[in-house]
This record gives sequence, C-alpha cells and structure tokens, in this order.
Amino acid sequence: MEQLEQRQAYSKTDSINSNNSALQCNFENCSKSNEYETYLFPTFYGIIFSVGLVGNLISLGVIVQLLRNRNVLGVYLLNLCISDLVYISTLPVWAAYTHDPEGWTFGITACDFVGFFFSTNVYTTIVFLSCISSDRFLAVVYPLRSRGLRTMKVAILVCVVVWLIILGSHSVLLIHQELFVEAHGIKLCYEKYPTEPWLAQLNYFRVFVVFLIPLVLLLVSYSMTIKVIHRSSSLEVRRKRKITGLLLSMIVIFVVSYLPYHIILLVQSHLNYSEDCSCEVYYRVRTAYRIIFAFASISSALDPILNIFISNSVKQDIMKDVVAIQHWAARLFSSDCLKPPRKNFLKTVTARVSTDNYLRNHSPMGLQGNGQLSQSAPYLSSS
Repeated sequence: MEQLEQRQAYSKTDSINSNNSALQCNFENCSKSNEYETYLFPTFYGIIFSVGLVGNLISLGVIVQLLRNRNVLGVYLLNLCISDLVYISTLPVWAAYTHDPEGWTFGITACDFVGFFFSTNVYTTIVFLSCISSDRFLAVVYPLRSRGLRTMKVAILVCVVVWLIILGSHSVLLIHQELFVEAHGIKLCYEKYPTEPWLAQLNYFRVFVVFLIPLVLLLVSYSMTIKVIHRSSSLEVRRKRKITGLLLSMIVIFVVSYLPYHIILLVQSHLNYSEDCSCEVYYRVRTAYRIIFAFASISSALDPILNIFISNSVKQDIMKDVVAIQHWAARLFSSDCLKPPRKNFLKTVTARVSTDNYLRNHSPMGLQGNGQLSQSAPYLSSS
C-alpha cells in the first residue's frame, strides 16, 4: 500500500514537472553522474558535520558567558550558532543521499523539509555573519555614537526580523513538490534541471537581496575596520598583522563558501530560459552544483573557530577550566599522571596569553580620547 502511494506521488510529481516545463529542456533522459561522487561527498559531509557539531556545541558555553555579561555580540553569535547547528543537522541526510545509488529514498515530504531547513539556514548564517561584522565595525569606528544601536534589545529585534524574513521568503519551498523528480530509476531532490520559474525568481531574490547586501556590508565593515587598525599608532605591527589576517580570513571563507553557490544559482535560473538542452549542459551544471553545494557547508564548520575561539580571553578561560579539571582529577584519583601542573608551567602559560591579549570580551573596543585605538581593544569579540 505504501509503495503504491509512493508511486502515485512520483507520477503526480512527474505530471506537474511535464506541465510546467513543456517548453523547456528535459534532462531526465540523461544518465547518472560518476561513481566517485558516492564516496567523495559523503566523506566531505562527514568531516564538516563532525567539526561543525563539536565546534558549535562548545561555542555555546562561551556564548552563554557573553550573554551573562550583556554582550551584544553574544546575541548575534547565539543566533549564528543555532543557524549553523540546524544546517549541520541536515548534512547526514545529504551524505546518505549522495552515497545511495538509488538517490533520495526518504520521500517527497522529507525532501521538502530538508531542503527548506538547508536553504533557510544558509541565508540566516549569511545575514548573521554580516550583522557580526557590522557590530564590530561600529564598535571600532564609532564606539560612542553607536551605543544607542548596540543594545541587547536592538540586537534581539534585528535577529527576530532576520528569521521572519528568511523563513517567510523560503516557505514557498514547502508547498511545491516539483523539486523531487525521478529519472532512470534514480530519485533526485533539489537537482531538477532546468529550474522551475517560481524557483528562478526566488533565486534572484536570494542572490541580489539576501546575499549581495550582506556581502557588501561584510566587505565594507571589515575593510573599514582594517583601515582604522592600520592608522593606529598605539598598536604594535605584529598585532596589526594578526588582526588584519584574521579579518581577511573571515572575508575569504565567506566568499569561497557562498559566492560560487550563488553564481551557480544564477546559471540554473538562466537555464530556465535557455534553448540548450544537451546532456553536456546537464552534466556540467549538476557536477558543479554538487561540488559548490558541498563547499557552502565550510562556513558552518569554521564559524565558531573564527568568531569565538581565536579570542585570547576565551583561550585564557578555557585554560583555567582545563587547569581546574586537572586539579579536581588529581584530588579525586591521587594519580601522578593527573597531578596539577607545576607553578612554573602555569606562570609560563599565563605570561604567554597575557602578552598576546589583543582580544578581551569585557572591555569596550574603540578609539581613545586622542583619536587612537585603545591598546587593549578587543577588536573581534567584545561588545
């Protein structure tokens, strides 16, 4: 009975596809892709899932401390972490999908919901990264003027608006089943070519509104922050290089993760109006889409590392926790291997951390009265 309903659903979907794409290309007669994909993509997704899950779960502890101190940045980081975790939770499904020779075996409804959660959390991640960059820009360049904007209430309101816009604009994915197709006995999810007209319009909104605007904000914010840092005469050259390298790495990872993905969305949308119906086009677009689709997950694994763990104040807190655990274990088991480290070692660690403490979480970041940057300004992780 269940198989009969599933077949009826497939035939219904194929009927919808044929009606909507009567004047378009039909790539369903093209054969499946190379077998290497069944090993490459599941392995890649598994690595991103493991690294991203551990990093984001650990970062929650740091975010809680920021929120307790009423650090505005903690609000954006919390929403970014939630977005990353929801996105990462879909990766095992994509791994199983790319590994299974039969394709998508979880049904039409699961295809709709997994695709919805993937898409929404890609764009909430993009927007929250731009919010973080804008918050750091205001804290560096306009530390006094931006106090009215950089409050907990404003940050919460911004996050609520972001969620409502992204979830609302992508809810259309839940009411359309055209993205689930079957060709040559292989069930495909979100890999239908050419793109449906309604999805092409959504893609244009994604590219030109939900991606390009945050991209411009992030580039301008970090560029201005780097400019102010280099103008400061109160910072050592070594610190300037570290901060600049960190901000540039954030920009590079953002661009590498998301720019190719949106370029391929534009290509897919263009194919909706193209008359080139060769299987060669299908192979190129589908292979490029799968590779770029996988690369879009890199940001979710590296977000907690770049935005939280590079802060030396966080390193110091983690070091204190490790030392406390070692003391507790030594008292509990009285084992030589679990004895707390010697004072000389602790002094060395503390000294090394303090000499490079350019990121602190609890002192405001910005300009001093003489127009120069504060020597102790936490450029990347303070409120």
